[in-house]
Amino acid sequence: MLVQLAAAVGLFVATVAIQALSMSTGLRVLRWVGEHRPMFMPCNPTITTVIWVLFLMIPILVDVILWATFYYAQDALQTFEESLYFSTVTFTTVGYGDIVLGSEWRQLATFESMNGWIIFGWTTALIITVVERLYFRPGVRSADAESLHAAV
Repeated sequence: MLVQLAAAVGLFVATVAIQALSMSTGLRVLRWVGEHRPMFMPCNPTITTVIWVLFLMIPILVDVILWATFYYAQDALQTFEESLYFSTVTFTTVGYGDIVLGSEWRQLATFESMNGWIIFGWTTALIITVVERLYFRPGVRSADAESLHAAV
């Protein structure tokens, strides 16, 4: 039980670190673009949003692969494909239940699910922050913002 708890905590810490590094890098890039290409984001909010969301998916995929690699390395699941599928379903908190871990590793799935819930919440908050600044910042009007304001 202690080995599984230590593994869960280690994976949790690793995925949070991956997210923190990725998100801070992404925010620095957005800030750089805002300073050096001040009209790009206000004039292209949809493109900026799509790029931002795709960028934020990369560390999530890394997190899922990290959990899957652990399951596979510990022989908790028979194949890497099965481990990746299980990890994806668990991290996203879908939890189909068609593949389950043995009793020795079952508690790990609850930690992965909590991990995914936190990571997706954090990611959603950053997406909303960027969308808020792109579309609703005073004085910034783009074609996308105009159509959004007209629809509201």
